[in-house]
This record gives sequence, C-alpha cells and structure tokens, in this order.
Amino acid sequence: ESTGLDFEKDRIIEIGAVLYSTGQKKCLDNFGRLVKSDVPVTPEITGITSIHQTALDRFGYDQEESYDILDYMIDSCDAIVGHNVLRFDKRMLESWAHRLERLTTYKLWIDTMIDIKGHEGKKLTYLAADHGIINYFPHSALADAETVLTVVDKYEINDLVVRAKTPTIVIRARQSRSENDLVKKAKFRWNPERKIWWRPTKECDVDELSSTFKFPFSIEKELSVEELDGR
Repeated sequence: ESTGLDFEKDRIIEIGAVLYSTGQKKCLDNFGRLVKSDVPVTPEITGITSIHQTALDRFGYDQEESYDILDYMIDSCDAIVGHNVLRFDKRMLESWAHRLERLTTYKLWIDTMIDIKGHEGKKLTYLAADHGIINYFPHSALADAETVLTVVDKYEINDLVVRAKTPTIVIRARQSRSENDLVKKAKFRWNPERKIWWRPTKECDVDELSSTFKFPFSIEKELSVEELDGR
C-alpha cells in the first residue's frame, strides 16, 4: 500500500509478503508491517487502505530496515507473485530501491491480474471470489498476499510460469464509432494521447480471443503495453 500512485513522489506505507514453497506446499516465512513515510497519508488514502497517519506514526517501521527484510525474501525466491504487480508493485519497489540506493533484485514477475486465463483484468476481491475465497481484509498488504497465494495454489505453478514468460502484445480496435460499445465490452482501453482503443493480450491467447471480436482489429507490434499504459 502507498500514499498514492505517483512512483516518484509517493511512498510505500505498508508491505506484506509470504515466502512459499510450491514443492512442499508450505509457508516458510511471512512478513507484514506498516512503514514510516515522509509523505503524509491523506484522508482519501485512509478511505482506501484504512491506514491512518496516527497508526503509521506509532506502529510504522523504519524504511531501510523494512526494505532490506523484503529484499531478503525476494532474493530467497524464484519468482514474485502478486496482483497487478507489473503496473504498480514492481514500479513502486524499483522507485523505493532507487531512493535508498539499493540494487533492484530482478526475478520473474507473475501477475495474477493477467496470468490467470479467463480472469484477466479483475480486481483481487472478485478474482478470489471466483475461486471460492473471501479476503476479509482487502487492502491489507499481508492479507492480500495470502489471498493471492491461496488463488495461485489452485493452479499448476509451472503453467503460470510459462504464461508469465509469454510476451504481452497490443491489439488495436479498428471499429467505427457506432461499434464503440462492442469495443468497451471486449475490455479495450482508450488511450487519449494516441486516440486509440487497445487491449493488452498474451501472445498465446491472440487467436482464441480475436475470434470473439465483432469488429476489425490489428496487432500493433510497434506499440508497447508500457508506452500505452503510461509505464
């Protein structure tokens, strides 16, 4: 959790992680704490995360110590799994490392928002519900991590690894204005700068997915998800 979505100006205020062995089906370590911040928590962020500035002041831990513990856990694993991690957590963690003058540990990132087929784009609460799981403490970092783990444990991890390693490409809708509703229903996003409707898609899913479109489209090899997504 963080004070906002600006990767340069905002700060991480809560972290949670579980070190899990897929072979032993065993939690080897877990870690969750509030982290002190030099950026104040706004009422808006409190409304989303339930983290109050008074709690952060009293129970928050040192930034450097907290980062080092998290970095040790990351260094101990083969892959990092989380929900919406490519758009948020990865970039926020890299920014945090840069401010502390730490080297970023590079691992495979498995993102349950895009790497679980048939559930792409869903919020964690809905993804969990689809698998019969209730997250009783949404936006609590450790609880979210445990919820992700419980969902992932229902799949063969090697299948998720293969999917995570598959490139994500850009599909562009070429519809007429009268077909905009069809594009929205197909989960395309609007990019105001390029003025195009686009959708990030795993390369292995293109043929199956495109057969469901009821409008013209093209595969844009010159465009990247990072560029269109503002990453």
